[in-house]
Amino acid sequence: MASPIRIVPQGEIARGSSEPPVLRLPKPESCFAERAARLRVLAERGHSNADFLRLIAAVADAQQAALVAHPAVADPTRERQELARTHGLPLLGTDRERDPAWRDALGTILARAEPRAPEVLRPTLRQLRHEAPEGLEAAATDFLAWDYPNLDPAAAPFLAAALQVHWVRRATQLGQQAFGRLDVPNLCPVCGSPALASVLRIDVPAPGTRYLHCALCGAEWHLGRGQCTHCEAREKVAYLHVEGGSEVVKAEACDECKTYLKIFNAERDPLVDPVADDLATLALDVSLDEAGYERGGPNPFFIPGQV
Repeated sequence: MASPIRIVPQGEIARGSSEPPVLRLPKPESCFAERAARLRVLAERGHSNADFLRLIAAVADAQQAALVAHPAVADPTRERQELARTHGLPLLGTDRERDPAWRDALGTILARAEPRAPEVLRPTLRQLRHEAPEGLEAAATDFLAWDYPNLDPAAAPFLAAALQVHWVRRATQLGQQAFGRLDVPNLCPVCGSPALASVLRIDVPAPGTRYLHCALCGAEWHLGRGQCTHCEAREKVAYLHVEGGSEVVKAEACDECKTYLKIFNAERDPLVDPVADDLATLALDVSLDEAGYERGGPNPFFIPGQV
């Protein structure tokens, strides 16, 4: 039976803040290595899905190696950059042709992760390693459309890992000054992908500022607290928490549109990682689903209905 949900008063989570940075890009020298370390810490706490967390930690280690080896890729033209800024479009949108370097990243990840993968996964990894470029590109297109029915749930985390590496490389190569704002609050201003979760950051001038975390490129963008990321309503947003669960995570749930997004509090745990901590708190997703709420953003390492 799922644990009960407690409604947390909005006053516990809402605070004023000064003007924060609009956009934060991941640190290419350490972003995946830090995620791997966080996943291992969470696994070592006796988590019921510890083996899964350790597997994704091995994938994150492989991502860091693939990012180091990833070559520079061609930046969008000046005309494209100006068009994106003028019209509020994501400069590195996923609807454009991909550089084949992402497939090299996939090869690195598969080679490094396979020794740590359970035996049941190894046929999938071998199939990915020998898949024709056309097949990999078709699978990547389905993934970037978040087209779950067409995704092989065993292969999806490895495709996700390689595509994340590729987009982190592209974004950090350009730098945050290249990107403008979008009018849609829950889409990444860098690549247009949906937000995975929110994080209350402490490493900013105004601690407690909320940032949305991109499911693909890892960029984070500021959005004021107490606002639904899906429908932008404020009056019907509640903060839900599993009794006995971690105080680091709550679900920001909206009774207007019946969606939710998790919000992670770095003030309670400075090492929180949105991807890792989301995977470690799937019990909260179960409780929210039973309460009639729909998750508002995907985690590329978790295909609904598979874990």
